[in-house]
Amino acid sequence: MKKIGVFLVSLFLTAVLMTGITGCTRGGGEKAAAGGQKPVEIRYMGTETVGGPINELFNAMLEKFQKDNPDIKVQADLLPSADLRTKITVEMAAGNPPEISSCITSYANEFMRDNKIEDWRPIIQANPEFSQWFLKKNIDSMAYRDGRIMMMPTEASIDGFYYNTEIFSKNGWQPPKTFEDLLDLTKKAKAAGITLMVTGGKDIRFAWLASALMARVAGKAKTDELTGGNAMDQWDNPQYGFVTAMTKFKQLVDAGLYPRGVLGMSSTEADQAFARGEAAMYYEGAWKGANFETAGGKEFINKLERIDWPAFTDAPDGDPSIHIGGNIWGLMIPVGLNDRVKDAVVRFAKAYCDPVYNAKLQETGSRVYAGVCDYDRTKTMKIFNQCVDAYVEAPVYMYSMDSYAVPSVDLAIKQTAMPGIVSGEFTVTQAVAEVQKAAQDYLKSKK
Repeated sequence: MKKIGVFLVSLFLTAVLMTGITGCTRGGGEKAAAGGQKPVEIRYMGTETVGGPINELFNAMLEKFQKDNPDIKVQADLLPSADLRTKITVEMAAGNPPEISSCITSYANEFMRDNKIEDWRPIIQANPEFSQWFLKKNIDSMAYRDGRIMMMPTEASIDGFYYNTEIFSKNGWQPPKTFEDLLDLTKKAKAAGITLMVTGGKDIRFAWLASALMARVAGKAKTDELTGGNAMDQWDNPQYGFVTAMTKFKQLVDAGLYPRGVLGMSSTEADQAFARGEAAMYYEGAWKGANFETAGGKEFINKLERIDWPAFTDAPDGDPSIHIGGNIWGLMIPVGLNDRVKDAVVRFAKAYCDPVYNAKLQETGSRVYAGVCDYDRTKTMKIFNQCVDAYVEAPVYMYSMDSYAVPSVDLAIKQTAMPGIVSGEFTVTQAVAEVQKAAQDYLKSKK
């Protein structure tokens, strides 16, 4: 297992290569602003990449925005999520970030700590639309530890533990309610010639599962301490739950949770395996519904149901009511913009956050809106609506690990520790030690 290297150096090299291959699109033309003043130019960095309905809706929103605001010219720099994180990190370090960007909370925390991004509180006060569109609790979820608002929430997240009702019915299985049920089902699925779960191991899709395990064994308060509080150097301390979480994970892996070769399986291949009935369950986020429909069609989608992650009855600190998700992505503005540019950025943010636009996005079954909107539930699939309901009704949210822990620790968990357990290269002790080292190295770098 390759260990985590020098994080920022690798980010820089990746971004340099990516700069030459990433396509940027410009909305609108060169129409001059009123009075002949040259349009103000802003760059938006986001994840609405080419190839799906979200990209089409984004481009339509951008085209309308350009027509309504001829004094603003928007460059859209659209990248996959992982590439965006790399590029925004390097550009922030170099002092040339986009004027507005989608960002994940763990990265925004780092930028706010270094006073590189704007506090949204004055913007919200001057633009009451944001308070009308988003509940206070959702805006407050974007608060830095000193109360500054790092971002305006946009896309909401909620976990989906999906199961194939046809497979369950055929085998006389019931959806798991406890860890013991889940472990038993893993063994039954293996005996039936299928695997219980599948995931995109090649794409390191373990961040959601890491948080689900922590929620059930340790609860939110202790995980908060590990990821950003006073216990950031305590990943190997059993009191904080990560050791138990990895122990539970190894139990499931040893029982046959994943198919052979899962670490070489892309997310697309995992979706296809799920659609073919080679796995009975899939755990990740609300957006997976659209991917499942692509892989298996409407007939397959209609077989799926969503359940909550099972409770761990032997973990008194765990909280079975926690949903992994919440407000993870938002719009971020760097400090230092002049008044005209900042005005343009806020106007773009309003168009981006508008509930009418976001209702259309929600109807694709690919994105849950972080605000309040009415969308046509008949236009999307049942499991997506179940995810939306879970987001609205969730009593407690806890972030997926990639937006929760500092980036180097998240990478140690999902690229080293958990894959090491799956491959058999690491014991639990060795896997935990990798994460502990990443945490200690991070803390040393901040002194």
